[in-house]
Amino acid sequence: VAWGCYFEYLSEWNKYADQENIMTVTYEEVKENPALAVKNIATFFGIPLTEEELQLVVERSSFQSMKKNSEKTHGTFGNILFRKG
Repeated sequence: VAWGCYFEYLSEWNKYADQENIMTVTYEEVKENPALAVKNIATFFGIPLTEEELQLVVERSSFQSMKKNSEKTHGTFGNILFRKG
């Protein structure tokens, strides 16, 4: 694999999983409840968010929003990076 073995990568990170300054976030958790995931991440970093700020982050980090703004944020590669949901 071009970026190395996934199992070696996972094994290395598992050594640090129980440290208090490590937060594991899965794609499935974010997909299931984006607002809760953003809230948990903000709490982990000690960033207070109002309900309005939370909703703004959720809206702007949605696939639809990122795809819509992809040309501004990623140039000509935007169409390639944001093809599917």
